[in-house]
This record gives sequence, C-alpha cells and structure tokens, in this order.
Amino acid sequence: MIKKKKELIVFLFIFIISYFQNKYIGFYHDDYGYAALSYGVKGSYQEFSLYNAVLFVKDHYLHWGGRVLFFFFEILALQLDMQGFMLIQSIVVSIIIFFTYKTIISIVNCDNISNEIFILFIFIGMYLLFAKNSYQNALFWASASVLYVWPLCPMMIGIYLFYRWCFYKDISLFRLIVMGTMFFIAAFSQEQISLTVLSTPILFFIYTRNFLNYNEIKKPLIIIQISSLLGSACLLLAPGNFRRLDSGHDGGLHSLTDFPAVTWDFLQNLWAAPGSILWISAIIFCLFMGRKKNAKPFFPFLFMAFVSLSIFYIIKLKYLSPRIYFPASFFLTIFSCAVFSIIIFKNRCLNKYIVHIASIFLVCAISHHTFFVLRGYYINYPIIIKNDLNLKNASKEKSNEVIFYKLPMRWYHECMPYDDRAYIEKWIKQYYKIDMNTKIIYKDYNKNLE
Repeated sequence: MIKKKKELIVFLFIFIISYFQNKYIGFYHDDYGYAALSYGVKGSYQEFSLYNAVLFVKDHYLHWGGRVLFFFFEILALQLDMQGFMLIQSIVVSIIIFFTYKTIISIVNCDNISNEIFILFIFIGMYLLFAKNSYQNALFWASASVLYVWPLCPMMIGIYLFYRWCFYKDISLFRLIVMGTMFFIAAFSQEQISLTVLSTPILFFIYTRNFLNYNEIKKPLIIIQISSLLGSACLLLAPGNFRRLDSGHDGGLHSLTDFPAVTWDFLQNLWAAPGSILWISAIIFCLFMGRKKNAKPFFPFLFMAFVSLSIFYIIKLKYLSPRIYFPASFFLTIFSCAVFSIIIFKNRCLNKYIVHIASIFLVCAISHHTFFVLRGYYINYPIIIKNDLNLKNASKEKSNEVIFYKLPMRWYHECMPYDDRAYIEKWIKQYYKIDMNTKIIYKDYNKNLE
C-alpha cells in the first residue's frame, strides 16, 4: 500500500512537469489535415465518426503509408480540441517517463528513497535538456509527436516488464501477453522506432547472456521478437509505402560517397543538445572505468540510440529532420542516468548529498527549458487561442471572412498557411467546418489595435 502511494506521488509529480511542458502548444501543419480526415487519402470523409476514422486510416494505409495505428490514436485525441489533445499527450509522456524511472530503479537496485529521488530528478533534468529543435519538431507538433514520442510509451512498458521478468522473476502468462502486445504496438508505429524495437530483443540477449540463464529469458525474448516482426511487417508492407516511394515524395537513397557527410551531420545535430555533455561523460565513464559491470543491463539503450538513427542510411530522406533525434536523445538519457546513478551510489562521500545534487540539477534544467524552449510557446499561446475562437465563431456565424493572426515567435511553432503553405488553409477550413469560399485574412498580431 505504501509502495502504491509512493508511486502515485511520483506519477503526479511527473505529470505536473509534463502538463506545463505541453500546455502552451497548438495545432500546426498537418495536424489539421488528420483532424479533418483529409491528409494523404483519395476519399472524402467530411464528418468525423469512428466509422469514418477507420475508413480514413484504411485509405491512408493503401495510398500513403503504414503509420496508421498511431495516426488513428492521434485522430481520436485531436477531436478533444487543442487543450484536450495536450492533456492526453501529457498523460502519455508521463507514462513514458514513469516506466523509464521504474526500469532504472529496478535494475540499479535502489535501497532507499534518496536514491530513487536522485534517479527521478536526474532523468527528468536530462529529459528537459534535449536540443530545442527536437522539441519543436517532435514533441510540440502533434502529428510528429504521435510517431516519434508516443511509441516510446508501449516500448518502455514492454521493456520494464522484460527487465522485471529477468531480474525479479515476475513471471506470468498475463505479463507475457502484455509484453508481446506492447512490442507489437511499438513496432507498428513508424520506421525509425520499428527498427529500434526489432533490434531490442537481440540487444537484450547480447547484454544479459553473461549474467542470466538463457533458458529463463528465452520465452519472453522469443515472444517480443515475434511481436516486433509482426508489428514491423504491418508497418513496412503497407501498399501506401510503395506508392509514396514511387511518387518521389521521400527522395532517394544516399550513395556510399554520402555516408561520411551524413554521419557527421547526424553526430553534429545529436550532440547539439545542452545535455549531450552528460551523454558523452557517461560513455567515457564506461569506457575508462572497466565498462561498469552493473551498467551492462543498460548498454542496450546506448545502442538503441544509434540503431534509431541507422535507418536513415537505408531509407534516407533528402533532409535531416530534427525530430529523428528525439528517440535517440531519450535512449541516451536512460543510459546516462543509469551510469551516473551507479557511480554516485557507490561513492559514500556523495551519498548524503545526492538529493541536494539532483534537486539543484533539476531546478537548473527546468529554468533552462522554461526560458530557452517554453518561453516562445508561452508568448504564442494567447494568439493561438484567439485564432481558435475566431475560426469557431466564423463557423457558427457563416462569416464571409475571418482574421487569422500570425504567431509572433516564428521558431516556436511548426508551419502555418502564411508560411508559403497555402494547402494548410484547406485543412483548417475542413477542421473548423468553414465554407471553402470564406476568406481567411492573415494579419500580424498587435494587441494595441484590438
């Protein structure tokens, strides 16, 4: 009972941080297209219903791509309006962080509350120190977030159950079924995550075979491997994938001569994150301190980070989007948090100060994230709400024209129709059920002129 109460407090603490991180985000770009059941399909689905949503994802699967499972989740969440969607996102992110935290404390073998607080604070602190454009292009853009962030939720639940099975003998048929289901869902998301999920059972086997009996973990390894293969097959064999590639939308493959430049570009962008110094430090600690036997169960996360990027050598878009670095940053953070925890817990001189160290680090990380990342979204948010109300009123009143204010902080939102993306306007009208002949007037926002 005490343990459950403690876990509830931890989850609520994570949720509060996650909620205020996501609260000031709006809809951008193809968010409107998916909310209106219009993006990447041949058919027309003017009215939202569960039946039409299913028809839409079927159409999408046949004509545009296999990422339909999480787009289906997104479509349902988008119907709750911006505030409702961001509440759902906050819950999803909280679950991801919560199960990551539970995984780390399970393997590090925390023996007191101070160590658990240290792990929680250090992990959240590093999570808030990803590169700014990774948040902008992934977490803070609904249609990107459901593909590059949300799949980490079933993945981390599945990984937690696997580690509990291995190290604590939490064995049951129900856990095995849930584990397999989580890996299937995670693999049936998008190509980058799918490749990472496929590699996870192999990495688990490599890094656990030295201190675990293979016969004890054979069953979950086989189940999660089969589940991952099935989920990946559903994703990759979608007819829409081949039609999209044939259209040239995703560009072509890199040649061998491109590999050095692409690799350098990957590393340069990945290490641009404020928290990258901590990732590098953790790797160096493991290289020059006997690779820390206790840290070996976390080595799969280090390699997951690089596996998650390797797909872009195989199916390479002609541009490197910042969102591809979010999963890699997340896995590097898990590895680094575990390494620092193991080192500090073994240092008796530091043990009595660990809560203070972690608290100071978390406050610094929150301050940095608030000022350098969230501040711009906070400034844009009142204009986002005003535009939302203007468009809803235009729909009710059947207006001939409606004013849409430009968001003042350009680097704190994704594409809008006034960013030379006129096609977004059609999606906006469909989403708000505004007549296509209604004129949308784009203006710079000036509070003094209201």
